[in-house]
Amino acid sequence: MPIPSNELERELQRLTRLVEATKIINSTLDEEALLSAILTVASQELDVERGTLYFVDHGKGELWSRIASGLGSTVIRLPMGHGLAGTVAATGESILIDDAYEDPRFDRGVDERSGFRTRSVLCTAIHNRAGLVVGVLQLLNRQGGPFCQADLTFLNSISEPMALAIENTLLLRSKLELERVERDLHLGRQIQTRLFPDPPVDIRGLEVAALCLPCYQVGGDCYDFIELSDGRLGFSIGDVSGKGVSAALVMSSLQTALRMAAALTADLGRLMEQLNHLINGLTGGRKYATFFYGVFDPATGLIDYVNAGHVPPLLIRKGDVLELACSGLPVGLFAANPLQPHQVRLEPGDSLLLVTDGILEAGNPMVDDFGDSRWRALASTLGGLPAGQALDVIINEVLAFEDGTPPSDDKTVVVLARKA
Repeated sequence: MPIPSNELERELQRLTRLVEATKIINSTLDEEALLSAILTVASQELDVERGTLYFVDHGKGELWSRIASGLGSTVIRLPMGHGLAGTVAATGESILIDDAYEDPRFDRGVDERSGFRTRSVLCTAIHNRAGLVVGVLQLLNRQGGPFCQADLTFLNSISEPMALAIENTLLLRSKLELERVERDLHLGRQIQTRLFPDPPVDIRGLEVAALCLPCYQVGGDCYDFIELSDGRLGFSIGDVSGKGVSAALVMSSLQTALRMAAALTADLGRLMEQLNHLINGLTGGRKYATFFYGVFDPATGLIDYVNAGHVPPLLIRKGDVLELACSGLPVGLFAANPLQPHQVRLEPGDSLLLVTDGILEAGNPMVDDFGDSRWRALASTLGGLPAGQALDVIINEVLAFEDGTPPSDDKTVVVLARKA
């Protein structure tokens, strides 16, 4: 029995609309344009007052949407299972109702805030090829009468291209976000590198060398040199707990505060009290820094210093390895942290080696650490070497030990060598 011409005409029109809808949806990866395209197709075909496209974030258990029809650029976030759209996202089943206010799942909050009155609702899930719900399309108030099963059939017919478009958009968003983060980290690395000063070359009778190798693009290690007005040299090395951006922010705050405080007070105990108060106030004890600060007097060779829980510096004297005493706990760990200054003399021919724990904790393919014993054995061979040469030996030995193993922490080395 032949199919009536009017039915063939309707089927041809339906297929034509589907093809055109698919073309529009697949015509862009831009998020705003995609939202507009999907909602334009659905709204024009079904003649609705408003439409919302939600993207589903299963990791966070929520839906989020940039409204492209009726409410400008407002962003709505819903927990999975909340409201009609949240219910569809959680169950994957469509909802078609004539009066939203009679459905207990409907959340009237948006209407109350916007003054809009929702009547009929068609809400359907958008599944990817694996069957996972990646989006929810919600249409409100069909103007030519209530929603019907044919409307739902039309939306289901274009569900696959909508799902593909959403997934491609989310992938592009992730890629662009990753590129933005990479750019920010690269800039942060450039800024942090500039915070590390060149070692001074004009301190009488003293050679100085320093290097920081961050584990990531930015790190929590720091060193600094401060040429004081009385001719003495302040020098520091520190290691903020953790790694990455948060550690780098705390490190920069610590370094800035040190430079300000060192110019105002010669009392090392008072200086460290101020630094401790600053870091503890910034982080509430959630982050802290092991920190060593010393002041070298070229006229006498004396070093006054405080060591707040940092790796003990090693004094190399005629092949002997002497460990400088620790003053107390890391800065920022507790609100009160009294630190007692100490003093040592750097004799002609002596070297002072300062490192962060990234040197001691460097690992190799056999899962061994470089460790304290290897560090002391290496340090004992460096007496009498120029500061720059001693630094090179330390870095080369540690990198050779790692043998290509990815670093797990920042590595920083400072060397002071008093000329014989």
